[in-house]
Amino acid sequence: MTKASAPSFLIVCLRFLGDVLATTPLAYSIKTHLPSARVDYLVFAGTEGILARNPFVDGVITMPRGSRSLALIASLWNQYDVALSTNPSDRMTVFSAIAGKKSYGLLRKVPGEWWKEPLLDGSCRYDDRNHVVQVVLSLLDMLNIPKRPRVVVGFDAEDERIVREKLAGGPYVVLHPYSRAAFKFWDERKWAELAGMIRSRLKLRPVFTVAPDLADQALLRRIADAASTPIEKFADPFSLNQLAAAIKGSVAYVGIDTAVTHIAAATGSPVIALYGPTLTRYWAPWPNDCGEASPFAANKGIQRKGNVTVIQKDWGCVPCNKETCAITTRQKIECLEAITPDEVLRELANNVG
Repeated sequence: MTKASAPSFLIVCLRFLGDVLATTPLAYSIKTHLPSARVDYLVFAGTEGILARNPFVDGVITMPRGSRSLALIASLWNQYDVALSTNPSDRMTVFSAIAGKKSYGLLRKVPGEWWKEPLLDGSCRYDDRNHVVQVVLSLLDMLNIPKRPRVVVGFDAEDERIVREKLAGGPYVVLHPYSRAAFKFWDERKWAELAGMIRSRLKLRPVFTVAPDLADQALLRRIADAASTPIEKFADPFSLNQLAAAIKGSVAYVGIDTAVTHIAAATGSPVIALYGPTLTRYWAPWPNDCGEASPFAANKGIQRKGNVTVIQKDWGCVPCNKETCAITTRQKIECLEAITPDEVLRELANNVG
């Protein structure tokens, strides 16, 4: 496609919040190469907030999880010049084929997916040996659009003003202990100990995020109960845009394997990410503008690239990519439990000078 053309694109990502964020380099690459192009998204309801204020996204279409709406299918029929399926799921492949005059997608290229290939005008192999950002960007090779590996999260001056008002009081480190998956949790006593060490040794304010979910609120109360001194936290839950602005304004961020950690990496702030059994080669926070296929390909140990540091145990069983631990006798994820506050503080200190 030439820079003189103004085609319309639909990026289809019917997945979770972090998955949607990881596809934003597509929008950034397309709009950088074709500034007059229209770039829309089709996402599940509840994930659209991650695209708010993104200057490279023109519109967002949402659908409820599990929806089989014929009206939506009819409304999308051939509405876009190009539709891109960012995951080899059946649903995303079909929606891309329906919506685009031309459609391209990621496929596993296995015998059971033979029926998907004829639906698309082009496909490339879904190869999770590379990072998700580079996997998604491989779609652009079929369109001759240069790949720009930058994850984009949006916020504006009003978001920054609200953050300055609510977090006034000196340099701070953002701590985010929540995840929708229990196997990604780090022990609340360690969060409490880390917060005390940040305050006493680094002379910085450790500030915990606040989430609207009741289980997350209960976790924060347990952290507070385990702390030797009162913890500092956000006054109330921030929107995703405000949260991005808060992290951008911080000295650094510490979090677990969750979408907010990917948001943090996108802001450019120093990020310390605590990982257990997850494949970092595919799903570590992305250091923006990195040209490597998989900057965290070692898949274990302490890995540093750009503004992102991943802390993971260097054990033979890591990463197992499982939600339960094969070596535990206490129903814990042992590799994550073994990460100590001292290890985290050491990496944090290296990043804040």
